[in-house]
Amino acid sequence: MEPVISDLINRFERGALTRRELIGAIALLSGAGAAVPASAATLKSASINHVSVLVTDMQRSLDFYGRVFGLTLVNEDDGCSPLPGAQVDIWHADPRGTYSDESVEGTSGKKYLRGYQVTGADGKVAFKTVYPGWYSGRTVHIHVRVRTFDAGGTATYDFLSQLFFDDALTDTVYKQSPYSTRGARTTRNADDNIYGSDGGTLVMRVSSDGDGGYTGAFTFGLSAGTSASAPSASAGAGSSAVGAVLASATCTRSALGMRSVAAKLRTTERLALDVRLRRGSRTIAQRTVTALGAGARTVRLPLSKNVRSGRATLQIIARDAGGNRKLLSRIVQVPARDGE
Repeated sequence: MEPVISDLINRFERGALTRRELIGAIALLSGAGAAVPASAATLKSASINHVSVLVTDMQRSLDFYGRVFGLTLVNEDDGCSPLPGAQVDIWHADPRGTYSDESVEGTSGKKYLRGYQVTGADGKVAFKTVYPGWYSGRTVHIHVRVRTFDAGGTATYDFLSQLFFDDALTDTVYKQSPYSTRGARTTRNADDNIYGSDGGTLVMRVSSDGDGGYTGAFTFGLSAGTSASAPSASAGAGSSAVGAVLASATCTRSALGMRSVAAKLRTTERLALDVRLRRGSRTIAQRTVTALGAGARTVRLPLSKNVRSGRATLQIIARDAGGNRKLLSRIVQVPARDGE
């Protein structure tokens, strides 16, 4: 049955089937007679032709079948021109607050609400999905990962982030079924440990599509600095105005075995920094620099003995005197602890 469903989805993406025809055909195939609730909150595309259907496990997620939101990538090192050829992955929880393909969720092998697209010449990607659900301890969010690869398939660029939604919009959406069946969410943006003080720059622009759904869009500005193999990235309105470039980031170990991340920056103005090392949604090391002068500067982030070895993401929020922010990001390799 899966090849038949895949063919139906491909025909839908090409415009050969309407949304109603697609759902009806899948319902007949499954014998479920399922339908999409008229009140289900969804996201709709805005002038983007090629979309990735994230609801691939139709038996599990038919009731949550959604529409589209779009992302645009621009290259800040080239006058904010479109960035083609980048792979953009997204994933998020379903309206019940559950992720697919997670053993702790009991969803191993399921593949709904996660997928990727590769940017075209216009730097755009689009994803067909639903409004994310919530789970305990986190505000509503979508995970985003941007990568580029060399000819041998090795990642030369790896940027991780999350997109958020305005609390007032989420309150409106969650009054509708199926979201309303779960009760009030436990965490709002201001209380989320990932949203923090800079999450406002990562709130997606969402507007009503006039048909019970929403149009969502966001633009990421990406900067490669001096090394194509270890890029930095910025996001949010006005971020390109901040005079900061992350030239390199490496993990070092002192003669006494103390580990730290050394970030080399080039700045053109006095800045304040929020420096974090993250794995997935967890911050594993953090420090604040209240004033960093202009010029070539090195900022060190000490690592405790609790930080295990392996890949991690260094993220630096640089803020200028005018309140503009820029997000700089690098993948680093944390060395082993003593005795590890």
